[in-house]
Amino acid sequence: MNNYENDIYNGQSRVNVASKQTKRSSLWLGLSLAIISAILVAFIVLYSISMSRQTQLKIDLENIYQKNFNELVDNVNNSEIKLSKVLASDYNSYAKKMLNEISKNTNSASNNLSSLPVSINGIDDTIKFINQVSGYTQSLANKLEKGEQLSSEDIQTLSELKTAFTDLKNNINKLANDIYNGNIYKESSKLDGDYNNFTVKLQNMKAGDVDYPTMIYDGPFSDSTLNKQIKNLSKPVVSKEVALEKLQNVFKSIAKTNFEFLGETNGKFQTYDYELLNNENNSIYVQVTKNGAELLSISCADNRNALNYSIEQAKEIAKDFTKLAGIDSMQCVWSDIISNDAYINLAPIVNGIILYPDLIKVKVDLSSGEVIGYEASSYFTNHTARQIEKAQISKTIAESKVPQMYQKEETRLVLAPLDYNREVLCYETKCNKDCETYYIYVNAISGVVENILKIIETDNGNLLL
Repeated sequence: MNNYENDIYNGQSRVNVASKQTKRSSLWLGLSLAIISAILVAFIVLYSISMSRQTQLKIDLENIYQKNFNELVDNVNNSEIKLSKVLASDYNSYAKKMLNEISKNTNSASNNLSSLPVSINGIDDTIKFINQVSGYTQSLANKLEKGEQLSSEDIQTLSELKTAFTDLKNNINKLANDIYNGNIYKESSKLDGDYNNFTVKLQNMKAGDVDYPTMIYDGPFSDSTLNKQIKNLSKPVVSKEVALEKLQNVFKSIAKTNFEFLGETNGKFQTYDYELLNNENNSIYVQVTKNGAELLSISCADNRNALNYSIEQAKEIAKDFTKLAGIDSMQCVWSDIISNDAYINLAPIVNGIILYPDLIKVKVDLSSGEVIGYEASSYFTNHTARQIEKAQISKTIAESKVPQMYQKEETRLVLAPLDYNREVLCYETKCNKDCETYYIYVNAISGVVENILKIIETDNGNLLL
């Protein structure tokens, strides 16, 4: 083969090699593009599924919110109408019927409010007012049931409640159109100062001030955080990821994929807010403090199924849960059962003294045994190392300060949060008068009667101490 032919042969060989290399490169490029396309398609599909699930959850949640708000409006309207009927009635049997129904309507209204995405401490006054109307009207119904008459003082109080409820009804009906045409879920995800936008709207429905008897429904001194500085959150601020990890350690039975960060609240307590989906696909709303990632509050709807747990079991569940959240040595100092739920108040007991300022309130669903409510704001506001002065008077002397008209049942030492942000060592005496329960607090240093509280027991539950 001459040089010319050899060059042609070598050239053809190089062309063939280059052609094969080009084909292989094209093949790998096509295969790579196919793989990338498949991955991209899979990612888009998974993302679409994820977004679709999130969208559906938000729709479901919005429907729940709208349902609860609709029922809230109906319950408030019905309560106001029935208060008018009580005041217009001269028949005890009819008045008793209306009072029982008002108590049920206002109790339902309170449940509706607790199922809405309200920022912590956002509408406390309104919730407290509605709860007290429920208890007060039930107590009057019980009075009529015993054959007694409503006093002029009872009628005056009912008249004042009616005026306040009319204001509440008018305000909430003004809000209704705005809320019906809006989106509660979106409004609850936006912060306006210390509270989410939905809470700010609800604040406009606040009832007028009413002077009614001092009553307690969820244990003595269950709300002792007013106008106080926080004493027990000096820990450094942590990230929302650290807070989430703490939360996952508390709710170990819930899959990590069922935790969703909702946003932040910058009120008296600065918190990270989360939504959890439990095994029954129910939403649990949780707030964790930015300082130290402490569990501050939980709210969740209950199941309303058959009762499977006793009050004693509920107390242990509450204590165990609080310990899991990082707070030990808490004892049950008060408990109540309302419908399917146990309400447990826990407090430290030091040297035989109940520290009422450091309460933690826990709500346990007696059908599932799950904690569906938790409130630790009083604990973190007030808990600190204390030097408590020893009692200067005896238990016997303290009991002698209780008027003879009261039948004494039990006396114990407590640290009571009183007016002007005072914490006072007192003897707490549980008493009965005219078939009603009272707590009388005698200063253990000076012997002065500091406070008298009246318990209202309703048909929805029994007071258990």
